[in-house]
Amino acid sequence: MKTFTPKQPASEQNQQRSQATQLSNSKPKSSKARRRLKFIEFAVVGFATWLNPNVGFLIFLLKLCFKLLGLLQEEREQ
Repeated sequence: MKTFTPKQPASEQNQQRSQATQLSNSKPKSSKARRRLKFIEFAVVGFATWLNPNVGFLIFLLKLCFKLLGLLQEEREQ
């Protein structure tokens, strides 16, 4: 993290502090969202497998959809 010098105007210092705070706050939010998505994936795929374990291809497509959701979520965060 950058150290603030007294030569910088207060508005620049506040802007740098808010950017640093936003960066530090975004990481826990993304890990929580990722864990939540993993849990939902586990529950939905587990329930679908329990309902009908003979449809392996559809279960594969369901898992693929969750992987795509995860990638889209990561892309949105960047």
